[in-house]
Amino acid sequence: MVFNASAIKKSVSFPRISPDGNYIVITLHNYGCFPIWHKEADLWSIDLKTMLATQMGLNSDCTDSYHSWSSNSRWLVFSSKRIDGLTARFFISYISGDGTSAKPFILPQKDPGFYQRYLKSFNLPELSRLKVDIDPGKIRRVAKGSAIQAKWAEN
Repeated sequence: MVFNASAIKKSVSFPRISPDGNYIVITLHNYGCFPIWHKEADLWSIDLKTMLATQMGLNSDCTDSYHSWSSNSRWLVFSSKRIDGLTARFFISYISGDGTSAKPFILPQKDPGFYQRYLKSFNLPELSRLKVDIDPGKIRRVAKGSAIQAKWAEN
């Protein structure tokens, strides 16, 4: 067992191993498997060499959950409701070689007033080195289209 959450009457969601294999970051919350609705949800780091679990310094008094590592294990993007307690926004924190997190900053937008006008939540960030080459209109058309039946692969 890597971390016994039930021993402290908690639940763990979204364990993500750093690409360098040194840490696992988990979301720790009171119960369930959908931490974005839990104000007490925080990110914890487990050092895989010592197996020591610590609450990360990047947490706020509001929900901090869903997270993703950068390919070099030095950045963590995560979802947080720290701005208003209602809507989740993406924050980024630098993670040093010893696993310490720096003060997080909100994901920058081209328009500085974006977050004051945008009333929807972001939930699940993913960092990627791949170029996203798809038209948002195509995503919308496919999402509104008819479902197709999946077929079993032939052996």
